[in-house]
Amino acid sequence: MFDWMDDITTDDALYDQSNQSGLYIPEASDCMRCGLCISGCPTYTLFQLEAESPRSRIRTLDKIINDKGLISTEELEHLNNCTQCHTCETICPSQMAFGQLFNQAREKLLSSQTSKLGTHFLAPLGYKLIEHKNLFLMVTVLLAGYQKSGLGTLLRKTPLLRWLKLDRAEALLPEVNLQTLSDHYYPTSQAFRGTVALFTGCISEHFDQKTLQASIKVLNALGFTVLVPKQQGCCGALHQHQGQSQIADQLATHNINVFNTLAIDAIIYTASACGLMLKEYDKKDSLAINKFNVPLLDITEFLCMHWPEGLKLNDAALSGKSVAVHEPCSQRNVSKVSEKKHQYVYSLLEKVTGLNVQPLPDNQLCCGSGGVHCLTHPEIAEPLRVIKLDHFKKSQADYLATTNIGCSLHLNSGLALNKVIHPVVLIAELIS
Repeated sequence: MFDWMDDITTDDALYDQSNQSGLYIPEASDCMRCGLCISGCPTYTLFQLEAESPRSRIRTLDKIINDKGLISTEELEHLNNCTQCHTCETICPSQMAFGQLFNQAREKLLSSQTSKLGTHFLAPLGYKLIEHKNLFLMVTVLLAGYQKSGLGTLLRKTPLLRWLKLDRAEALLPEVNLQTLSDHYYPTSQAFRGTVALFTGCISEHFDQKTLQASIKVLNALGFTVLVPKQQGCCGALHQHQGQSQIADQLATHNINVFNTLAIDAIIYTASACGLMLKEYDKKDSLAINKFNVPLLDITEFLCMHWPEGLKLNDAALSGKSVAVHEPCSQRNVSKVSEKKHQYVYSLLEKVTGLNVQPLPDNQLCCGSGGVHCLTHPEIAEPLRVIKLDHFKKSQADYLATTNIGCSLHLNSGLALNKVIHPVVLIAELIS
């Protein structure tokens, strides 16, 4: 089986023009004989059902993409249960591009009105909000008022949030920060080494500003001036994964045009899921201009590349402390070895003398966040979160570090104390 693999020398997915996707889809018999993918699949881990395995889902994807018959309600349900963690892609001997096939199938279902954007009546509104920053800002003002009023405490004692299916979203909501970073210029006071632009995405500016502020502080300390362009928008990942490729392409084109007008040396992102989507821009044939003019780098990678020998950290503040590292699927499960960035998280944290850095056990298993998956499929997301937090508890670590905002919000909602933190926040706290 798979004898042809001896001749493969590329990290790229295999292509096959015999099907409508243009991507290789393994034969069912090969998948059944192999079965390597089920070992890392989060839904198979939970349910131990063949229908919840990647090799079963690929048969459904094949039917949708290549018009091989109608799919049943049960097949669609099992397909939508997928967290899109891409772990199966890293294991599959045939280099199946599961993520791309999944997106193509979702787009085809959406165009045929077989599928909907979400199971919640507010889903279409949610997508519109992240497409338009001004509308999103208006909603964040309302959310901030909701938090400060104490109304949430009252509503959580009633069944109203549960009836409206808003209880899960409300539990995920962090403290809203109405301050804006956009269109700000943050010059370094150190010896000038260059200028970088910070990508904030659609929600980080108001839901994870602590990480953005920490990134600016550390970049300034290393001698880099930071720009935060106001015109930037959502990376498009949520739309792409829900089959709305045209809107995703529009968001991509917009971001490329915004950042390519800046006199900068690099674009820095703090959320690994956004970074993965931004890197996908140059693979989109549908874009007239599909590349950024400068390198696109994860904040941890950039800091490790430019870390100065003389930078002093207040190591004593974390001496004897321990941090467990949760590796997001969007950082761990990428197709090319050269794009695997999770090792930079460890390298950055290990610069703190006396800090014990350890990987969270079962890092290959998805935490269940999966973009909006934790909202649409709590029956899958919550048991996966329990597994992760149980590992964290057993590790006896003081902090749980992760580089993706979705994972952070999801994991923090299961902890009594906010112990989930971006690595750059820990570093920033040690810089005078």
